Amino acid sequence: MKYRYVIWDYNGTIIDDAWVAVKAENIVLKEHDLPEIDMEFYLRECEMPIENFYNKIYDFSVCDFSEVAASFMKNYDMIAPQAKPFKEVVGAIKRFSDMGIRQGVISGFETSRLTSSLKAFGLDGYFDFMSGSDDTSCGSKSERAAAVVKRCGYDPKQTLFIGDMYHDYETAQRVGADCVLIAKGHQGGDVLRAYNTVPVYDSADKLLEKLTL
Repeated sequence: MKYRYVIWDYNGTIIDDAWVAVKAENIVLKEHDLPEIDMEFYLRECEMPIENFYNKIYDFSVCDFSEVAASFMKNYDMIAPQAKPFKEVVGAIKRFSDMGIRQGVISGFETSRLTSSLKAFGLDGYFDFMSGSDDTSCGSKSERAAAVVKRCGYDPKQTLFIGDMYHDYETAQRVGADCVLIAKGHQGGDVLRAYNTVPVYDSADKLLEKLTL
């Protein structure tokens, strides 16, 4: 395997939580007397930074983005304990560790939520770093990723980003690293493949098979 470093996204990549996001979002939409969304709509329209997605379902001339984001996180936190990591992703993390590959996590999730969740799943010990955001806005993580990779001494040419959204590819591009996407998270496989710029796998099993041949 040509990569010595692997950087994971968290939501939708390590943890199976797209369904949590839809449930939490529908609670907020109901609070604003707006139509609910279904998973099909979510997988088709969700994008990062999350404000881009919110602009499709909220009118911010009559409501406040920060309040909507905070309300979403409150509801997400109530439902999230039901979410679990993808078993095949946990297997890949452990396999990479056995191969001596250093790993990290970069997420738009708040740092406290990210670290406590990974610790609860017994995964925190596999990572050199767990880098989350400083607020609930789930904004771009590209600049933060570049800083973390430099600080940890990861060679971008030997680094692979693994995510579930096109923004993960954009983040890898900012760092100068390669990227692959797994179509089991917050953007649908058809959406990801339509970009035609980054490899897309249906599961981490297929990814691991490809990388470790």
